[in-house]
Amino acid sequence: MEMDTVILEEKKLKYKEIKKVLALTMALSLTAPANVFAADVQIPVNNNSTVEVPQELQIPQELETPEQYEKRTGYQLPEGHHYVVDENGYVVFNEDGSVKIEADQTQEPEIPQEPEAPVLETPEQYEERTGYQLPEGHHYVLDENGYVTFNEDGSVKVEADQTQEPEIPQEPEAPVLETPQQYEERTGYQLPEGHHYVLDENGYVTFNEDGSPKIEADNVDEVPSQETPQQYEERTGYQLPEGYHYVLDENGYVILLDNGSPKVEADDPEVPSTNEELVQEQEIIEVPTIVEDFRFWTVARKYAFANDKIDIYEEMTDEARSVGTLAKKGVCYILKEEEDGWLYVESGNVRGFVKADAVTTGEDAQKILERYQKEAKSLAARFNEEYKGIEGVAPTAKETVPYRENQAFLYLRATVNQTVVDKEYALTTASLLNVREDKNTDSRIIGTLDENSLCYVLADEEEDWVYIESGDVRGFVDKEYLNMEETVQEEVTEKGEDTYTLAKEEIAPEENEACYYTLTSVKSGVPGGHLRNSVIEFASQFIGNPYVWGGTSLTEGADCSGFVQSIFKEYGYDLPRVAADQAQYGTKIAVEDAQPGDLVFYAKNGYVYHVVIYAGDGKTVEAMGKDYGIVQGNLNTKNAVWAVRVLDDETVSYGSGDIAEVNATPEMYGEKLGNFKLTYYCSCEICCDVETGITATGTPVVEGRTIAVDPRVIPYGTQVIINGHVFTAEDCGGAIKGNRIDVYVNDHNRANALGVNYADVYLVK
Repeated sequence: MEMDTVILEEKKLKYKEIKKVLALTMALSLTAPANVFAADVQIPVNNNSTVEVPQELQIPQELETPEQYEKRTGYQLPEGHHYVVDENGYVVFNEDGSVKIEADQTQEPEIPQEPEAPVLETPEQYEERTGYQLPEGHHYVLDENGYVTFNEDGSVKVEADQTQEPEIPQEPEAPVLETPQQYEERTGYQLPEGHHYVLDENGYVTFNEDGSPKIEADNVDEVPSQETPQQYEERTGYQLPEGYHYVLDENGYVILLDNGSPKVEADDPEVPSTNEELVQEQEIIEVPTIVEDFRFWTVARKYAFANDKIDIYEEMTDEARSVGTLAKKGVCYILKEEEDGWLYVESGNVRGFVKADAVTTGEDAQKILERYQKEAKSLAARFNEEYKGIEGVAPTAKETVPYRENQAFLYLRATVNQTVVDKEYALTTASLLNVREDKNTDSRIIGTLDENSLCYVLADEEEDWVYIESGDVRGFVDKEYLNMEETVQEEVTEKGEDTYTLAKEEIAPEENEACYYTLTSVKSGVPGGHLRNSVIEFASQFIGNPYVWGGTSLTEGADCSGFVQSIFKEYGYDLPRVAADQAQYGTKIAVEDAQPGDLVFYAKNGYVYHVVIYAGDGKTVEAMGKDYGIVQGNLNTKNAVWAVRVLDDETVSYGSGDIAEVNATPEMYGEKLGNFKLTYYCSCEICCDVETGITATGTPVVEGRTIAVDPRVIPYGTQVIINGHVFTAEDCGGAIKGNRIDVYVNDHNRANALGVNYADVYLVK
């Protein structure tokens, strides 16, 4: 106890001594310099945080850098802060003697991000990584693969769920008739400057189909009366034909024709200057047509040469499958020009699409052609052979996809190759010979031939399996069962082809993959039915629509040649774009011989400037001009130079009767039954097994009246119209199934010669 008391007294004494020292220190501080301060002072910084400043006895009289300051004091700069330095880089002090520091950056809270975020993330992955919450009523903007996209600042790109464009205020049930003032008062609509309302005869606002008011510009630009060629082309987009120039007046302005087109002349003085010269020098070329048959049309060659090694595509896109390749300067033939810069071409055994800018055409192609022709002729002369074209020296396309697998193969049934070939006869020796889809007995049977039936050898005559055609059957037969000797040629020629039976179909031609093994046939393709009335009726639907220079739209506007091109395109005819070129396609006929559906061309001073569709009785259907639009006009016999027949509707001559004559009036046409395949028969034993001349309904056969039908499709006794002629369904046949009709004729030779046709069939009202 005494010891504890002693210790306590010693502590009290020490405490008193410490108090004396502190008192003395405070007294001295009243006279000490301002840079003497206490330890552990808490000083605020501009982000409301505080940092501890170490005790200093004295601010140095000399200036210090941050490094010198830290070395002297041992001060540690807080993370995220920096010294405030003067213009010389020396530290600055606060009034209390502490060193002045600042936070590096004041930052607003941001969407959590990592320095190296994944490049591709789904919305779920992004949210899992960052903890981001998608605002309500918004969605992520995703790329084509479903990954989130980002803004330039690194934040995720989002959009409102529904972006609405401001609309003109509308009420569900607006008044039917309103003045402009009433409409604006109701809706708050503001008429755009320089516009006016389109009003009806009573001064009320008219509306578009979407409910908005119909308005027009106050000033509609008038066509300038005087323009230079440059101004005219800038306004109209007109392309001056190659080898021509504008006819200008004394002031250098374009002279316009009555229809608004510019007057042009050929640069070459040898070009026809009169209509008479123009008519004399025209060379009409047959236009290719699409034929609903396995047979192809032969068309004139339009050369093109590859600028570099190119692919030929199955479809009109660069992403489509390549069906063949063509080497640089390799030749292909343009069968059809598409509007979007693609060409449908044929080269060797390859048919498909190439970009127009990938090949050389026109005059440059002609130069390449001439070089190849010279080389080919030189080679032919060297080996004492006949010149047969450039294919022997000019590369053709290499097939990468078999034609049977190439969807572009049948895009157009036209070819530059020979399609109709000489008949190489063969007679069958087997009692029943199968025609196969391929060169083996495992392939499908697509037709049969009886003993001593006639077929035509089209290919592979030196091989074990021969490719033949008989009727509409095309395929392969074992050569062992064919008689192909020279005596057969003499026999068939003497007896006549019609005395022999032909192959019987087991598979329809459109389902037979062997049909297109070659593009050749012993007969040409046959286009279907009468089209003339249909063309006129179709074209007349667009009367009243506008004329638009350079236009091809039947509804929104077309010029004269654009109108003709678009009408005929609907019927499978691919005509050139401008009238001068259209005038060179088809069959040239005199204007006075024109029939409905034929084209008539107008010319002045040796220049074709207009085309019309002849409608009969001196009438036309045409795009006349900007002031008239598409109209029914009158034939201008003064300027009409010639007509062209594009529609291939050869009327079949059935014999001595009146079967070829049109005896149905427009009022007699009833329901259209569809497009039917037409074949022909007589009452002989070959055609009918028996030679009675009595139909299945008990009536005698009459040429010009009797047809054999499938009674499930056309009941007996039904009258129908075929190619403008009235027939009666009186007979049937084992091969007459579905949309097929057998037309009776008196003579067996004519029945065979008429072959196969297609026509639209109508009920008689």
